[in-house]
Amino acid sequence: MKIIAEIGTYALFAIVVGGLSAWPPYELVEGDRAMISLVFIHAGERIGECRQLSQEELNKLPPNMRKPADCPRGRHPVRIELRTGETVLYSETLLASGIWADGKANVYQRVEVPSGTHELFIGMNDSGGNEEFDYSNLATIDLLPGRNLIIQFNEETQQFSIR
Repeated sequence: MKIIAEIGTYALFAIVVGGLSAWPPYELVEGDRAMISLVFIHAGERIGECRQLSQEELNKLPPNMRKPADCPRGRHPVRIELRTGETVLYSETLLASGIWADGKANVYQRVEVPSGTHELFIGMNDSGGNEEFDYSNLATIDLLPGRNLIIQFNEETQQFSIR
């Protein structure tokens, strides 16, 4: 009798867990909408050029600080713009992280858009100064209702990937 009660209890527990894993259904966005997620980490270019130290300058430094090049630590802010057609979905200038502003800028932004076909533009400027984008991608995409499109920046190829 005890074994039957245990089996019944385990079966009831499995039914409850199974039911809660399927109900209520989860939807990222409601109705006829889709999601665009912009996710990447990128460091802007250095603010100044590296300078090669002469042997005389290296000799003046303590042994543990002798590096052949003297490079400034600071980095330019990273300016990002995401738009569909003429509508700007996200535009931000991100400062470099870290105490000396020498780290990477982090981007995690989700934007809800109507489903359908969109001409999507993503641009990034990491060199400061000019208004042009150093990296950009223009793509025509078809967003299905309830789907999530992910945009990332590939550091190796120096290109945006849209999936």
